Amino acid sequence: MNLLRMFMTQTKMNFQWYFRRDGEMVFWTLAMPVFFLVLFSFAFSDGGAKRSSTFLVPGIIGAQVLSSGFWGVGVMLATFREKHLLRRVYITPMPSWIFFSALVVYRMALLAAQAIILIVVGALAFHVRITGNPVAILAVLLLGTATFVSLGTIIGAVAKTTESANNVASILTVPLAFLSDAYVPIDRFPQAVSSVLRLLPSTQFIETFRDVSVYGAPLSQYAVWLAVLALWTIAGTVISARTFRWV
Repeated sequence: MNLLRMFMTQTKMNFQWYFRRDGEMVFWTLAMPVFFLVLFSFAFSDGGAKRSSTFLVPGIIGAQVLSSGFWGVGVMLATFREKHLLRRVYITPMPSWIFFSALVVYRMALLAAQAIILIVVGALAFHVRITGNPVAILAVLLLGTATFVSLGTIIGAVAKTTESANNVASILTVPLAFLSDAYVPIDRFPQAVSSVLRLLPSTQFIETFRDVSVYGAPLSQYAVWLAVLALWTIAGTVISARTFRWV
């Protein structure tokens, strides 16, 4: 079996595992971001629902990137190990990089579906417009995904059970979603607090993604933050490679 066929087969298996595991979860994965968009658009509509939605659409997409890395990859790997699926992969001739590449593509496809739904609902219901350069938007999204997939892989590497991976993912994802400018503007915090929060990779990714996608900011404006995210990606990849266990 050639490498491309291995990659396509593994990607297909990832989708089959996801859809067969829990059909209801598929629905909620796509519906919950829309629910949060509508809920918070009206809850934070001091300057109008359109203004809050313009803030929220890229913020929620960014939060889904965090969730995709920590929950989608970290917990999935722990589950695979607990069910001895990683052992089966390990004894096959498939290179490990194909396994992880297929995992990233699978999560990116789900993330793309979530993003498209949010953008369509935001445009139709709240007149949100994505005006940024499509190449720049995609570049930031890919880098953010790579960053949090690499960090999520560390969870999958060190967690001994699915339950422990779920706990770690929850501890990381939920606070970061609300402290990284995704749902609540961090400018509402005291300046000392917001300055610290802007040191988080999640905040740097979400703010960059929002300004590039909605306000058309150039990538050069966030060159330092993009470089920092790249360093997080490299560090996460190195740590997960050294700690990952197939069995």
